Amino acid sequence: MKHLAGKIGLVYTIRRVTYIIYGITIICFAFIGIYEKALFLKNETDKIRDAYTEEQKSIVKTQVQSAVQLIKLAGNSEISKDDILESLKNIRFGYDNDGYIFVNTYNGIPLLFDAKRVINGKSIWELTDPNGVKVIQEEREAVRNPEGDFIYYSWLKLSTDSISPKVSFIKGVPEWEWLVGAGVYLDSIEKEIDTLQKKVIKDTGFEALILIVIIGFILFTIQLIFKRFTKTVENEISLFSSYFDNAAENIKEINISNIRYSEFSHIAEDMNQMVSSKLEADKRIFTSEQRLRLQREQSPLGYVEWNLDYKIIDWNLSAEKIFGFTREEIIGKGFEFLISPNIISDISGVFTGLANATGGTRNINENITKDSRTIICEWYNKVLKNQNGGILSYVSLVDDITERKLTEDRLAKSLEEKRMLLKEVHHRVKNNMAIITSFISLQSMSIEDESVHILLQSTENRVRSMALIHEYLYKSENLKDINVKKYIDELVDILLDSYNYGSHDISTKIEIVQLELDLDLLIPLGMIINEIISNALKHAFNNIDLPELYISLVRNTPNGIVLTIRDNGIGLPEENLINENDSIGFLLINSLVSQISGEMKINRENGTEYIITVKE
Repeated sequence: MKHLAGKIGLVYTIRRVTYIIYGITIICFAFIGIYEKALFLKNETDKIRDAYTEEQKSIVKTQVQSAVQLIKLAGNSEISKDDILESLKNIRFGYDNDGYIFVNTYNGIPLLFDAKRVINGKSIWELTDPNGVKVIQEEREAVRNPEGDFIYYSWLKLSTDSISPKVSFIKGVPEWEWLVGAGVYLDSIEKEIDTLQKKVIKDTGFEALILIVIIGFILFTIQLIFKRFTKTVENEISLFSSYFDNAAENIKEINISNIRYSEFSHIAEDMNQMVSSKLEADKRIFTSEQRLRLQREQSPLGYVEWNLDYKIIDWNLSAEKIFGFTREEIIGKGFEFLISPNIISDISGVFTGLANATGGTRNINENITKDSRTIICEWYNKVLKNQNGGILSYVSLVDDITERKLTEDRLAKSLEEKRMLLKEVHHRVKNNMAIITSFISLQSMSIEDESVHILLQSTENRVRSMALIHEYLYKSENLKDINVKKYIDELVDILLDSYNYGSHDISTKIEIVQLELDLDLLIPLGMIINEIISNALKHAFNNIDLPELYISLVRNTPNGIVLTIRDNGIGLPEENLINENDSIGFLLINSLVSQISGEMKINRENGTEYIITVKE
């Protein structure tokens, strides 16, 4: 019954809230009406002020222009200046006759000041009004305009002896260096504006009162209708509320056959759908919990759940097999029971970092079993959070990787031994090739036949190019880590030295992009470079004053690897003569290009250019 009374009381609460809303509505309408009147009053006031100002400005401008015209006419008729000033001082105009003519010299000597003649007056050049406006200086600036100009300042009002805002028109008489001006006070219109404001405020108050009465009557009528309507639905609400109480307590669907209003029927149908969905969700949750519990218990990975104090609150069978502790023995214990003592200080940082990690963390560390064995485990850690993002607990999946780690260490050791053995092989190959080149060099020293000497030198260079590769392989950490540019630079230096070319005898430009090349490609490329450059050094630069040699090795995405070697020598003879003169060299070049499945193009214009393309 308490629930029922509370739900019926909701109707009365709605009524009271409605009263408040109506009251606020009345106030808002009244405020809008008052605001509109205030806005109207401001606009009208601004219009009156602007119109008055423009009207008064026109008056003073006319007065000044008339005075200047009078001065000029009097000057032409030889009337004295004193007589002119006497005639001007009596001129009055404007509201309350507060307007008058004043005259100063260009350098600030007053002649007609506040409608009074000034005899032998001192300069008032620095005269300043209460707002800091230097009046005489502003007048001087105004007469720089031949037609005259307006200035704004504050001045003593003759009729009230009070300082008021004033606008004056100033025009110059250059012949006499006179500043002739007249002004009016802008506050004279305020009486008229004040009368208008009082009238508008009075009208506004009356209109607002009428508006409030009308709106109040309309809202009161609406409230009576609403109250009558709510009375008719109270019984329906009572019946409907009882169904809700029953559904909330017994989790049963609501019988909607006796519900009268369709709106409440729709709500009841929605509630029945919610109850049905909840029962279905409860079934799914129960099934999911059973499935999750089965997966956790049967998982080959250890399952460990920690509370916010890093104490174990759950433990599966696999964790028991890994560490040897039963669930009863380990629940409530901290991580110090599982962690090697020398890394305990680092583990708290794992939990701290886990709280901020988006996808969880992974770490490998030494662990201790119940029988004090040291094992190596891999941990996968994640945070369980509630709907608001608060941390509920920490969950870890753990795998004993001791055997795997030992196997990896053995494989790494074996791999290192093989790497060292391979480096030793390259070292010995390099040494053996160095011995071969030494033998060839010694043998060539005893050969007098120049053709044989050249053949031996070519053979020595070929062996050196291969030996240089093995030297770099021996020095590198792995077979891919060879500095190709440095290798080719050194190879070219060896060839230049071999054919007695100094650094100043030939211009060499080498453009090599750092590439990772397989040995099956790098060794043939080195030998090709050796053959082409050797051939150029032997034949291309006879009678060439400034020999030039260009080498480029780049990766071109559509074509693969592109090797370009160019010289400015005498050029190659026809292809049949090439085969006759140096059959071994060009036969070797063609063979090496075919070996790496490349294509070679030779240009014979302005020297010789070899372009060798190898598709990777």
